[in-house]
Amino acid sequence: MSWRYGEHRKELIKLMRKASGKNSLWNVFDDFCTMTAISIANSSDIYHVATSEETWQKREQKYLEIIGKYDETERALFPQMVGELVGELEERAHAEELTDVLGEVFHELELHNKWRGQFFTPQHVCNMMGRMVLDPDNLRKKVKAYGYVSINEPACGAGAMLYGFANAARKEGFSYCHEILFVANDVDERCVNMAYVQCSLYGFPAVLVQQNTLSLETYGAPWYSPVYIFEGWHWREKHAHDLQLANEELTLALSE
Repeated sequence: MSWRYGEHRKELIKLMRKASGKNSLWNVFDDFCTMTAISIANSSDIYHVATSEETWQKREQKYLEIIGKYDETERALFPQMVGELVGELEERAHAEELTDVLGEVFHELELHNKWRGQFFTPQHVCNMMGRMVLDPDNLRKKVKAYGYVSINEPACGAGAMLYGFANAARKEGFSYCHEILFVANDVDERCVNMAYVQCSLYGFPAVLVQQNTLSLETYGAPWYSPVYIFEGWHWREKHAHDLQLANEELTLALSE
C-alpha cells in the first residue's frame, strides 16, 4: 500500500513559524519539545508510579514557566502543533516506516546552523544500521526466554537509531510495542525531549535519560513512556532480571 506523508510535517513547520513572534524560532521549537514531553510524562504518571511527586511537580512548574512566555494567541498554536506531529507520526507508522520526524523538522527549519552545528543521522541510514545489527534468531531466543529484549542507544539524538531498529524488527515479525524495551541516553536535554516525545507517540515501551554515557553523570530523573507505565514494564524488567539470575545460578551449579 502506498502512503503519502509530509503534509502534517509541513503544517507543523508553518505553526512553529507563526508562533515565533517575540520568541525566536529556535526557542519555539525547543519549547514545543519540552512542553510536549512534560505533558506526556505528567499526564501518564499522575499517581507517581514511575516518577516521584517531586519530579512531577518540577516538570509541571517548568511547563508553566515556558507557556507563560507566550500570549493567548500563541499558546493556542501549541496544541495544534501536537496534533500535526501526531498525524505525521501516525502516517509513518501506517506506512511501516517509523521516522525521526522532529529531526526532519529541525533541519527544515535550518536550526542545525545555530545549535552547535549538530546534525541528525538520516533515517534511511539508521534503517540500514538497524538491519545490520538485528540478529533475528538471537532476538527470538531472548524473547522466548525472558518475554522481551532490551536495546540501548547511548547517544540517541532524536531517536532515529531506535526507529531504525524498530523498523527492522517489525519486518522480522517482532512487536516493538510488546517485545522490545528501548533504553536511550543523550547528554543534550533537547535530544532527550525529542526522542521521548516520538518514542511515546510511536507506542514504544521506553526509558530516556539525560546522561553523559562516558562519565555516567546523570542529569535529572528518567523519562518513562506511557506504554512503559501502563503495561507494567517495571515489573516485567524485575521478572526478567530474576529469571536471568536463576538461569545463571543454575548454569553455575551444573558446571561445578
